[in-house]
Amino acid sequence: MIIHTLGPQETDSNDAAHYYVQQKLAGKAQITLHDSYAEIIQCFSQYQNDFFLVPTAFKSAALNITWGELHYQYLDQLLLQDCFMHRLNPLVIIENCTRKNGIAYSHPATAKLLTSKVKLQHMRYSSSKYLAYQQYLCDGQYVLTNEKNIALSPNEKIVARYEPQMIWSLYQIKG
Repeated sequence: MIIHTLGPQETDSNDAAHYYVQQKLAGKAQITLHDSYAEIIQCFSQYQNDFFLVPTAFKSAALNITWGELHYQYLDQLLLQDCFMHRLNPLVIIENCTRKNGIAYSHPATAKLLTSKVKLQHMRYSSSKYLAYQQYLCDGQYVLTNEKNIALSPNEKIVARYEPQMIWSLYQIKG
């Protein structure tokens, strides 16, 4: 069994995939990580009979779809096999207090949470919360990422912290 999901290893998707494999499959599955969910979705025909793990909070700026839209748009290519709850790693909104450029980085699914807490001028989307943090380090004033990703510097502060549960959907790819 091969499960395709979002990478890199630091993502919540990777954590959820490992949790599922240990809890439901006795460790007997291969997890394949991808740079974006869009990359997986665009290659469904190549992954026939493999599996696709995605959170119900899924949102793609590149494909302009949410989980609900994905679920219905790909009814002919996906068969929902299982759902489970698995907590996300704690989320934090970080501000670099020395930058005043209003640039913020976020995964599209968490962007509204970020904009509800801080005033910004430019939202830049990343394919994962891990990548959002890496991009923020270059020129961002704000980022919403996983707490485990950060190394807080003296010019940074945590604006907000969350510990959300997530529902994950495992689909079999019909191709």
